[in-house]
Amino acid sequence: MSNTEIDRIESLTEEYDPELRFRPVTGAVGVFAAAWLAALSLFHYFTAALGPLEHRLHTGIHLAFVLSLIFLVFPVHRSMRRERLTSRWPMMGGVPLYDWFLFGLTIVVAMYPAIVLGGLSGIFGNEDHPVGIASMIEVGMGTLMIGIVLETTRRAMGKSLPIICLVFILYALFGDQMPSPLTHNGHNWSSLVTYLYFSTDGIYGLSVLVIASYVFHFVLFGVFAMRIGLGELFLDIAYCIAGRFAGGPAKISVLSSAFVGMISGSSIANTISTGAYTIPAMKRIGYAPHFAAAVAAAASTGGQITPPIMGAAAFLMIEFLGLPCRDIIIAALVPAFMPAFKDVFRKD
Repeated sequence: MSNTEIDRIESLTEEYDPELRFRPVTGAVGVFAAAWLAALSLFHYFTAALGPLEHRLHTGIHLAFVLSLIFLVFPVHRSMRRERLTSRWPMMGGVPLYDWFLFGLTIVVAMYPAIVLGGLSGIFGNEDHPVGIASMIEVGMGTLMIGIVLETTRRAMGKSLPIICLVFILYALFGDQMPSPLTHNGHNWSSLVTYLYFSTDGIYGLSVLVIASYVFHFVLFGVFAMRIGLGELFLDIAYCIAGRFAGGPAKISVLSSAFVGMISGSSIANTISTGAYTIPAMKRIGYAPHFAAAVAAAASTGGQITPPIMGAAAFLMIEFLGLPCRDIIIAALVPAFMPAFKDVFRKD
C-alpha cells in the first residue's frame, strides 16, 4: 500500500471517527504522551498478570491516565486541532496551559476516592471515612469529576453523549417534579455527587472496571495486530477465498470485515480499512454506490461482534451474566460467521 493511500485512509478514519481527531503533539510533548501511554499499557499488563487492585484504586488509576491524556491530545474544539493558539493562549509544547492545568487536576480528582476510600486509605488514615456523608470539599471534587468526564467525552466523542448524560442528571435532580409515571423522590446535588463519585455504581462502576480489567488488553492487542499488517493479510485471504465467485467484491467485503473485525473490535475502523478497497471494486462491477457503501457498512458492523476482539458490550455481558469469556465467544461465532460464509459460497 502506498503512502498516499495510507494517508487517505487515515484522513477518512479521522473525519468519520471523532475518537481519532487528535491534536498533533510533537517534540517533548510527543515523547511525554508516548511515555504516558506506555505507562498506561504497562500498568494494565502488570495488573493482568498479578490481578487487579482494589476496585477504586484500579479504576481510579485507569481514569487518571485516560482522562488526563485526553486534555493533551484532544483540543477544545475540532477547528483548533491544527491551529496555532500562541496569539490567544500561552502554550507549552504546542498544548495550551489551561489543558496542562486540566491534565494535572484530572489526576488529582480521579485518584481522590482511592485515597479517601480505597486502596490508599490505610496510608492516609481514612479507613473509617463515612461514605454516605460528603463534605463540601468532597462535593466540590465530585462536581469537578463530573465536569471532567463530560468535557473529555465531548472532546473525544462529540456532543451527543454528554447531552444525554446531562438530561439524566437533570432527571435525577428534578424527577420529583416530573409527571407520573416518570416521577421519583428526587435527589439533591450532594447525594447525587456522592453516589456518582464515591460509590462503585457510578463513575467508578462496573463498566469502567471491565474496561480497565479486560477490554483495554484486547484493544491494545488489536492495535498491535493492525500496525504489523495483520489487517492487510486478512484482506488478502478474503480475496483468495471469495475473489473467484460471482459478485466477488461484495463477498470479499463481507468476509474481510469478519476477518478484520477479529482484531479491530471497531466498526468504523473496519469500514474504513476494508471499504477503501472493496467499495471501489464493487462499483467497478456495476453495484450502485449506495449499495456498495451499505454492504461495507453492514459487514463492518457485523465484524464488530466477531470473536475474539469484540466491542466493550461483550465484556459487559461477561460481568453482568457471570459467564466465562469462552461462552460469550462461542455464542458470538454463530451470528458473526454464518452470514459471512453463507454469502461467500452462495451460488448466484
